[in-house]
Amino acid sequence: MLTVWLYLTGAAAACGYAIGATMGWLPSSTPLAVACLGGALGLVVAAAATNRRAPGRPAAAAVPRPGVGPIPPLHDYRALIDGLEDIVFETDAEAAFDFLNHAWKSITMLDVHVSLHTPLFRYVHPDEQALNREQFLTILSQHGDACRYETRLIRHDGQQRWVEVRLRPRFDGHGQVSGTTGMMTDIHSRKRAEDVLRARDRSLSTLLDHLPGMAFRCRNDRRWTMEFVSDGCFELTGLEAVDLLNHPSYDELIHPEDRAYVWDYVQSQLEQRKAFHLRYRIRTRAGQEKWVDERSRGIYAGNGTLLAIEGFISDISSQKRDEERAEREPLRDRLTGLKSRALLLDRVDLALQYGATFMLLCLDVDNLKRINERHGRAFGDQLLSRLGERLAAWCGPGISAGRSGGDEFAILALEAPTRGDAAACAEAPAGCAPADRQLGGVIAALTLVDTIAGMLDTPFDLDGTSISISARLGIAFSTEAGTDARAMLRDALHAVYSARWQTASGTVRYAFAGESARHVAQAWRRSASEFARACDTLRLQVSLAQVRPLGDKPGWAEGTACWHSPRAGLIPAEHMFLHACRAGTLQAVVERYLLAIFAEARLHLKPQQRLCLCIDVVPLDAAILQGIHGALLAIAGQPGATRVDLLLPQQVDPGLADLEATLAGLRSRGVRVGVDLTPAASRDGEPFPTWALLADFWRIGVDQAAMARIRLERLLRIAALHDIPVVAAGDAGAFGSRLIHRVGVAEPIAPAA
Repeated sequence: MLTVWLYLTGAAAACGYAIGATMGWLPSSTPLAVACLGGALGLVVAAAATNRRAPGRPAAAAVPRPGVGPIPPLHDYRALIDGLEDIVFETDAEAAFDFLNHAWKSITMLDVHVSLHTPLFRYVHPDEQALNREQFLTILSQHGDACRYETRLIRHDGQQRWVEVRLRPRFDGHGQVSGTTGMMTDIHSRKRAEDVLRARDRSLSTLLDHLPGMAFRCRNDRRWTMEFVSDGCFELTGLEAVDLLNHPSYDELIHPEDRAYVWDYVQSQLEQRKAFHLRYRIRTRAGQEKWVDERSRGIYAGNGTLLAIEGFISDISSQKRDEERAEREPLRDRLTGLKSRALLLDRVDLALQYGATFMLLCLDVDNLKRINERHGRAFGDQLLSRLGERLAAWCGPGISAGRSGGDEFAILALEAPTRGDAAACAEAPAGCAPADRQLGGVIAALTLVDTIAGMLDTPFDLDGTSISISARLGIAFSTEAGTDARAMLRDALHAVYSARWQTASGTVRYAFAGESARHVAQAWRRSASEFARACDTLRLQVSLAQVRPLGDKPGWAEGTACWHSPRAGLIPAEHMFLHACRAGTLQAVVERYLLAIFAEARLHLKPQQRLCLCIDVVPLDAAILQGIHGALLAIAGQPGATRVDLLLPQQVDPGLADLEATLAGLRSRGVRVGVDLTPAASRDGEPFPTWALLADFWRIGVDQAAMARIRLERLLRIAALHDIPVVAAGDAGAFGSRLIHRVGVAEPIAPAA
């Protein structure tokens, strides 16, 4: 306060004298003026002296302002800036440096004091001069705010150094641009890494463009949308890379017959996250058909999401022609000693020509590629040779094996395995074959699959090294095959790539070609899983249909049943009987089956009507007869027991002794015995069972689509000759009422309510 008072007093004295002299209140005297001004000056000097701190006097503690720290001195800012790794600089309007921190020397190897007041452009690479001048002019024109660009500096040793420049204008006190301020960040290491990557990409692109084929990256959609293709696509497809990228669908280039196979196989491999190798046909832009070989794999994100598919496709048309030519030449495979592909396909064509029923299995060794990579190609060839020896030793009558190429083998089975075949299913009774041939084929195929799995379960001992292999099997039936052997082999090979069902040991995975066979196989596998619970927990559902012969004779009520599983739904009785054959429980299953039909159906019998218990799905053998006797003993004494008949299958176990005496024993109980001759009436080559002449009546399921008139006429003439009544189920009138009425075939009536 004293300082302020002294300042004000001095100023008031000077101002008072000036006003008084001007207004004439004070005399105009020089000494007086000097005295007044001197006094005012003395007061100001005293105020200045008072404002200084006395020596040794402690400074008053500064009162900090809320939210504002102490302002460091200027030399602290300079130390902070010099400690930065980036160059901090200021320039004037001529781009000459006004300020540089110490990072300038560490990056350019130039002294700071030497570089000051020299233009920036002196240290810039000649190729970058125009870029730097343009950026500075933009900043100095007052139209630019800030900019960022990359440039090269020339160091003291002549080497180049990449830096990233961030530049902004610097303004003077009048708001005019007086220069620039900015930073330079060393990015030399990053630029070198980018150059290395670009060089590698260029070399890789050059390599891919000169390979005889097409590298690609595509999406996993039905259209195989391409995201990248190499220039080799023109030679392969006739389309430029840009055209193929813009093409609506690579799938349209794939041969129509191979599209489903390609999709199914790729999806099966992607599910297992495996690389895949496949061959298929494409049609080029000019319409030319080519065989291609594709080796690809899925690309996944860190969380497991499929991002794309990458791979390489090459033209193997000439190789396929060579293979086809080789197929026509040798009869034996040189490596394995098995039949050659050409010879095996010739056998298949011959079987198709004669209308034989057979199956073709395609076997693909799963882990041969890994074995070759680990032990060498020669070791893999030795393994294939030993596998060929096992297949040759296993093949019996009606079974042929050959090598179809690479690690693929083909097996032709002209008939279902029997008890005499090596490694056949030991628990299947002799002669146990289902009436439905497709189911019989599936069961026979599964028996072969189990046999092959057992053969592969034993490791191969090669030069002291134990090697285990796994395989995939594709199974095609002649009933669902194409027009020639190659189409059938291709169907079996396609089934290989979709194989998911496994044997008990897990050594073999298998699949069936054809929708019908797959459905039958799936139903059979489902019923097998339910069989263990069938006799104890599963409920039998009985169906009842009434039929009558012509005339005034009493009619029949036919009763059949099937098992019902809450998990698997309806299970055909045929399946359960066949599983019982394998398990040795056929007698108990038959007995329960007949008792269930009788208990349900006798409630709906009309007066004087007879109940026919139908067992027409498995060959007649001793176990079935024992089950029948057990059921009849349980039925005896119940109401309606004297009006029970039996319908037996036409197939008879060759080992069943004294069949005539057995039938006589059944008749002594008041039971009439019938035989179902539907198979003999429906299929060519089905032998007529002579024991049917001992039956009391015949039953024929009439199916106009599957039955030839000549076969039906033959059976009806035999029935008329021996005075055997015939009961028809189905559209019997479709074959002519005169023929049917003449021999007494009954027409079906509606089922009982």
